[in-house]
Amino acid sequence: MEKNTKRILAIVLVVAIAGAGIGVGIWFFTSQAQEAGWETPGVSGIPSDRWIKCGYVGGLKGIQGAGGWNGAWLAAYDINTKDDGIDVNGTRYYVAVKARDTNEHDPSLPISQGLAAAENLIYVDEARYLFGGFRTEVTRAMVELAMDEDLIFFGAGSATDEFCINVKNDYPRYKYYFRQTPISSSKLAFEIVKGFCHLINVMEANLSKRVNKVAILREQLDWTTGMSDLFNGFAALVNYTVVYEVAYDITSPDFETYWDLVESSGAQIAIPVVSGDTGIQMMKQYAITQPQAVVFGIDVEGQMTTYPSTTGGACEYEILMTTLPPDCPVTPYTAQFYDDYLARFNIGPTIYTAGGTYDAVGTLVWAINQTQSFDELDIIAKLETLNKTVYLSAPRGVSAPRLSYTTGLEPGGTTRHDVVEGWPYGTGRFAQWQDGVLKCIPTGEDTYYTWGIDVPGYPTFSNWSLGIYPDVLAGSNTIRLPPWGIN
Repeated sequence: MEKNTKRILAIVLVVAIAGAGIGVGIWFFTSQAQEAGWETPGVSGIPSDRWIKCGYVGGLKGIQGAGGWNGAWLAAYDINTKDDGIDVNGTRYYVAVKARDTNEHDPSLPISQGLAAAENLIYVDEARYLFGGFRTEVTRAMVELAMDEDLIFFGAGSATDEFCINVKNDYPRYKYYFRQTPISSSKLAFEIVKGFCHLINVMEANLSKRVNKVAILREQLDWTTGMSDLFNGFAALVNYTVVYEVAYDITSPDFETYWDLVESSGAQIAIPVVSGDTGIQMMKQYAITQPQAVVFGIDVEGQMTTYPSTTGGACEYEILMTTLPPDCPVTPYTAQFYDDYLARFNIGPTIYTAGGTYDAVGTLVWAINQTQSFDELDIIAKLETLNKTVYLSAPRGVSAPRLSYTTGLEPGGTTRHDVVEGWPYGTGRFAQWQDGVLKCIPTGEDTYYTWGIDVPGYPTFSNWSLGIYPDVLAGSNTIRLPPWGIN
């Protein structure tokens, strides 16, 4: 069935459902009435046949979706004003953006609402390219719909490995999917373990005692399972013990109990794997309980410059992974992006979806300009030229000096169309809340961690090179330990 025919049938079906008074049909049209129309940021009066229609799907009332939408909007603004759009075969085109609210930040994981948002963008708004997604469970449904319609979908929120594994394992169906941000769950876990090893080095040097007991506090969601497996798998290799782990229900967490158990377990480092607003409760209770452990891991809410306010200052000493800490010159364009974003939205772009979605829109427009084509297959072929040998460092990339995607042909490679991990490609940055400011911290460039055992076939692992990014990005910042002590 041709794409346009499928879309017409889908619209007819939606109208029929609404006419029958069924709830999902009502959701489609009430949501449409509540949301703004297409925008061409920075320019006006452009006829719609000269729009590059980029649709954003995300939980707009949550920090992840709001950050991603702001990043998409600002990318469109910069392309439309600083570049005057792009010329394709003698006609000048401009980026148009529109967002649909998936509500996926809600703990209930509203898959039907996310799917409705994507259906509206595709069938009602006629978006040509999609960006966004956050919760794995919701993103999965939206990606499947986009693949049904042969639409390019830039993932800009969900870390789950599955999406890019699908591209490698079933390329004909999933070739339209590319992950722009973040790096995959398994790569995130890998970087956390490396950063964790540097933290151990620092702690042992300061405390003059062995640091080898770890607790894990993670959401009971799909994306955290693989990370837990990797943390536990590394335990024997890196010579630490997971003394306590909880996978908690995000609708009713009990952090008072969790922190009491962390303290009684003797844990010295607590690794959160938290993507939603339960991080606020987690840190508030941490400050009350004061367990003798450093918080070090993933707390997405903690990336926000407003976190000291929302936690009442309880985030102090937390170390977390982020993308763009303030005053961290990741690329030549980062500082200008940070200033422009802050000036327009009155908040810093420290949430990873902001810079990632900004880069995704820029990358799409780059591919259209290079191919002089809006055809999905032409664009995919161009994007697939980006690898570790041929990479994109422009236009105005803010999240990493080099952008490229996995090919599936790398040694041990299991993914395709995934953002390549490892400096100067995609990496996280570690930062610590110090005196109410999120400060980038070093990760031990040119230092090593001695593993607990030798790994057969990998002799270099007995002395593991650390450093996720150049320490110069952290300036003179150093890691601080909480004053109430460490177990």
